[in-house]
Amino acid sequence: MLDRIRTWLERRRYGTSDRVAGWNYDRRLLAVPRTTPGGRIRTYELYNRHGRQAMLRALCARCGPDDVVYDVGASVGVYALAVAAGSPDRRVVAYEPAPPTVERLQANCERNDCGDRVTIRPVGLGATDGTRRFYVSTYPELSSFDRESATRWGASVAATEPVPVRRLDDETRDRPAPDVLKIDVEGAGAAVLRGARETLRTHRPAVFLEVHREGLPGDRTAAIREELAAADYVIDEDDRFWRADPRA
Repeated sequence: MLDRIRTWLERRRYGTSDRVAGWNYDRRLLAVPRTTPGGRIRTYELYNRHGRQAMLRALCARCGPDDVVYDVGASVGVYALAVAAGSPDRRVVAYEPAPPTVERLQANCERNDCGDRVTIRPVGLGATDGTRRFYVSTYPELSSFDRESATRWGASVAATEPVPVRRLDDETRDRPAPDVLKIDVEGAGAAVLRGARETLRTHRPAVFLEVHREGLPGDRTAAIREELAAADYVIDEDDRFWRADPRA
């Protein structure tokens, strides 16, 4: 009974808030000012989505004034915008594969006059280059290359899209390498790290990773731990996210 009630509440919350937010994005009516650990930003989201998360506080505290930050799984851009707001000399590369979400990310970046401080890459990151089927969820935050993730908590697949996937190691050959790497990819963190082995070994960025346990089968953290250990990183585990730093 409790599971059914939770599913119903999650469905109502996600469905209603996304419909209202979508209407606001389409018309570019209200860009709400938000206070984040990096500074003040504006977004077309109608509540402070992610803006108070502990991982964002830790990430902003770690970033230097001229760091390059890769935001993998950027969603609508709260992390990217907060990091950019913290210093005019920071540069952010924001990776977001979900086509509808990319449009919202672009709208928020334009509203904040990010200029060349935030580069949007509408691709996924993974272990190999190619094209993969992406599942757009009726709960947009759950959209994923993994159908199981996209259908958590009573959600369903609204659409499927072919989306290009790149290895992070290849991405760093075309642009400055990251000083800080943030990963929030709905349980696919191990695949991102497998495609980033050279980057971790050579450039040694700090890694902040959202740990997704709820609603996904099996333990997906073991493979993440294995990749970070192989790169000689030390993991500091929080309930909701991991911070990993190269061993001194």
